[in-house]
Amino acid sequence: MSLGWSRYNTLFKSELSGRFFYNALTNTLVELDTSRFTSLEALRDAKTGMALINESNFLALLQKNKVLVEEGEEARLLLARQYQRHATCFDSSRLGLTICPTLQCNFRCPYCFEHSQSDSFVMSSETVDRLIHFIESYKDIRHLSIAWYGGEPLLAFDIICDITERVKSLDLNIEDFGMVTNGYLLDADKISRLNDLKITSIQITLDGPEKLHDTRRVLAGGGTTFQRIISNVDNLMNSDYKGVCAIRVNVDKTNRDEFIGLQDELLERYKGKKLMVYAGHVNTSLDHSYEHSSSLDLQEWTDFTFDQHRCKSKAPSANFYPSGNRDSICVATSHQGFVLGPHGELYQCWEDVGKADMVIGNIHEKEPITNPVLQARYSIGSDAYNNAECRECSVLSICGGGCANKRLRAKQFGEDGLEFCSSYKNNLTTYLEAYSDALRSKEICAAVLSPGIQSDNKPEFRDITSEKKSLEEKLRPKITALSQES
Repeated sequence: MSLGWSRYNTLFKSELSGRFFYNALTNTLVELDTSRFTSLEALRDAKTGMALINESNFLALLQKNKVLVEEGEEARLLLARQYQRHATCFDSSRLGLTICPTLQCNFRCPYCFEHSQSDSFVMSSETVDRLIHFIESYKDIRHLSIAWYGGEPLLAFDIICDITERVKSLDLNIEDFGMVTNGYLLDADKISRLNDLKITSIQITLDGPEKLHDTRRVLAGGGTTFQRIISNVDNLMNSDYKGVCAIRVNVDKTNRDEFIGLQDELLERYKGKKLMVYAGHVNTSLDHSYEHSSSLDLQEWTDFTFDQHRCKSKAPSANFYPSGNRDSICVATSHQGFVLGPHGELYQCWEDVGKADMVIGNIHEKEPITNPVLQARYSIGSDAYNNAECRECSVLSICGGGCANKRLRAKQFGEDGLEFCSSYKNNLTTYLEAYSDALRSKEICAAVLSPGIQSDNKPEFRDITSEKKSLEEKLRPKITALSQES
C-alpha cells in the first residue's frame, strides 16, 4: 500500500505549547514529541520516506486522521463530503422558514442592506391563509423551524401571534422559533407572551456604548434608542422567559475599539442569565450608500478577533478551533428553506429581501416556485466542491465555500469586491496556535493548583482535537448564523 502526504496537513510549532500536526479533512489536531514532529517534517518535505514512520500505532493514527493517504483517497472523501452536502440541502424532512410579516422598520441604520424600510405594508390575512396552506403542502416534513425577521417584525406582532397559533394547531414537530429584532418594541406585554409563542431565541442589536450606539441606530423620525433597548433587555432577563438572548454588536472601523468594553459591561450586567454578546461583521455591497472605507476587510476582521483575545487575556479554549458550517448549509442553499416577504413573495436568502429581481416565487401562485433557476443557482451553483480553485484549497473541508450569497454574487453575477473565503485560508496556523496555547495554559494552571500533577509529563503524541462546544456556540441562536447586518 502506497501512502502519501495529504495536502490538508499543517505542521507547526508553538513556543509555549509544543509541536503539532493538523489535518483539515478530518479537522484533527495532534500534539507530537520532537522526534515524531521531525519525522513528519522530513516526510512532508521529501513527499516520501515512509521508513521514518516505523511505529504501527503512530502510523495507524496518521492513516486514521488522513495525514497519510492513498492515491485518490482525498478526491473520494471530497466526493463523499459533497454528496452529504447535497443530501442535507435536499432533506425533505425539514422545512425552514424565515418570515417577514412586514418590511417596515422603525430604525434607520446606515449600513442596513434592505431597501424597503419605509414600506408600511403588513402581511394580510389572505397571505397568512396561503402560508398555512403552503406549509401543509409539504406532506413529508417532520420538523419545522421559523425565524421572525423584517423590517422590524415586532411592528407586526399581531401577525406573528396569529401565524404561530395556526402553526401550533398543525400536526408538526416545531423544532424552534427565533426572532431578529432591534429590541425597541420588546415591551413587558410582548415578553410575557414569548414562551407561548415558542420563541426560543432572540437576537437584539446594540452598536456600542450609549453615545456611539445612538449615532448609528436611530429612530426613523430621529431620536435615541439605547436606553429603551437596555430597559427592555433588563425586563427580558428578569422575566420567566425560557429562551436565550444574543446581543449582536455590528462592528466596523468606527466602533471596533468599543466592543470589548460593551461586551464586558453587558456580561457583568446579566451575569448568570442565558445571554451572549458577540461581534457582527458589517460588510455592505459596493453599491450601498454606506461608507465602505469604514468596513473591516477579511484580514482586519481576523485581526480584530485575535485582538479581543489579547485584550481580555482569557483562554479562548474551543473558540479558536476551526469549526462552523463546513458545508455552507443555510436557508439559501436548502431546497426546503425559504424567506417569505409580506406579500407572499419567496426568496432564498435573507439578504435578498425587498429585491424584486431576487424573488424565486410567491405562495399565492398555484406553483409557488416560479424561478427555479435562481433556486438552483443557490443550492448547486454556489457549491464550492464544483469550483476547481476551491477544490485545491487546503481549507475547503472546514470552510465549505463561505457565504452562498456572496459566492453567487461574485462568481455568477460578477459583483466585485466581495470576500467570501474563510479567514482560515490565510490564518489557519494562527487559529490553531491560539487554541493549543490556551489549552496548554489551562493545563499549567491545573498543575499548579493540583499538587502531584506534573505539567511537563506529556505523552509522545496525543489527540487534542476540540470536541466541546464553547459557551457562545451553545447559546448562539441559529438565526444569527448568517451574520446578518440587522
